Amino acid sequence: MHTRIHVGTSGWVYPHWKGRFYPDDLRARDWLAYYAARFDIVELNNTFYRLPTEAAVASWRESSPPQFRFAVKGSRFLTHMKKLKDPAQGLERFFSRADLLGRKMGPVLFQLPPHWEVNADRLQEFLEALPAGHRYAFEFRNPTWDSAPIAELLKRFHAAYCIFDLAGFQSPLTVTTDFTYV
Repeated sequence: MHTRIHVGTSGWVYPHWKGRFYPDDLRARDWLAYYAARFDIVELNNTFYRLPTEAAVASWRESSPPQFRFAVKGSRFLTHMKKLKDPAQGLERFFSRADLLGRKMGPVLFQLPPHWEVNADRLQEFLEALPAGHRYAFEFRNPTWDSAPIAELLKRFHAAYCIFDLAGFQSPLTVTTDFTYV
């Protein structure tokens, strides 16, 4: 059995990394290329907050080597504002930019709000609306989502639980598909 592990961080634009990770004389516009020469994946955290411009996506794609991947964080509009309800238009808009990454697009992470309790029907409707051809992971920050029916639903749609430890809350260590997002 062949297992591939991708190692990276959530973002690369951190001024406090200058002098620690980035050389002092490296320009901020060159940070991604420097990062991508040392890691093979990065999570695009800014896609959670706003839709990137086409020019930004093109720049990311061009500033990284061919084997590099971008894990793309799903829009908070879908997860926090709409709470996965009526996702078609929001997903279309989100993927109109995310898909511009082409072969460099890695998994898409949907992070749900900690105050939102389990809603299996809403999750199923959302999973049914997701476009084929991508890998999906879900970060459930409320423990009510940790259940056998939710795990089965993720398995059925080949989506992963995101495994995390945050402020004393340990996510389930449940494998639901052929990849894991930590």
